[in-house]
Amino acid sequence: MSDLENHFGDDASLDVETNKNILAFLLKNSAETSTMEASFKFLQSTKNQDIIALSKTTFWEKTHKDIPKEIFDNEKIKSKANCKACHSDIEKGLIEDENIKNLSDFK
Repeated sequence: MSDLENHFGDDASLDVETNKNILAFLLKNSAETSTMEASFKFLQSTKNQDIIALSKTTFWEKTHKDIPKEIFDNEKIKSKANCKACHSDIEKGLIEDENIKNLSDFK
């Protein structure tokens, strides 16, 4: 949460209180503090590197390798970063197999 005035070329500066609240949320909900299997596997796959996108981890690449590129280009998905398009429980911090949408929903 430091250096937000140069956040990927944009000024994303926040007031001190907002920055503090967001940082507390991020720390509380980080993979390092989660007991979920997917969080553990994502964390292991980073190998202590700073990775800003889950889709850049070896765990993500391995688990999504059989999904055709066209699926990610679908208008309902648009990006590998749109986890919610397929993982309906992602906002709860969950990635459960039974809650992953069927690929046929995007064809």
